[in-house]
Amino acid sequence: MSFKFKPKPTVDREATEQELENIKESEEMLKEEKKLPPTSQMVRDLAVTHWRSLKAFMRGKHVIVPQEVAEERWNECIRCDRLLYDEINPDTDKKDGRCTECGCFMNVKTHYATAECPIGKWNKFKKK
Repeated sequence: MSFKFKPKPTVDREATEQELENIKESEEMLKEEKKLPPTSQMVRDLAVTHWRSLKAFMRGKHVIVPQEVAEERWNECIRCDRLLYDEINPDTDKKDGRCTECGCFMNVKTHYATAECPIGKWNKFKKK
C-alpha cells in the first residue's frame, strides 16, 4: 500500500522552549489522568459480584442492602478520589460515577450485599 502524500520535513531544528514546556505540561496531565481498569478486569469483577449475589439468593440471604447502608457506601464513594463522574451508565443514561479501581458504576454496586469496595472503604453486608 502506498500513500500519495508523503510529508517531508522541510527544516531540521531543535524544539523551542515553548514546545518543550508544552510537552512537559502534557506529560504531567497524562500522569494525573484517571483511567479505568482493563475491560477484562471489569468483566471479572462484575461476574464475581453477580455470582456471589446468585449464591446468596440461593441460600436465602440478602442480595440487596437496606437503603441506609447503600447511602453510607455511596457517601464513602463520593469522598473517594478514585470516583469518576464523567462516565454515563448505559442502563440509566445518567452520569453515575465509576470507580477507577474496579470500573463499576458505584451507585449500582453499593446496593449489592455481596459487593465490597476494591480498596476496602466498605465491606460485604452482614445482617446484624
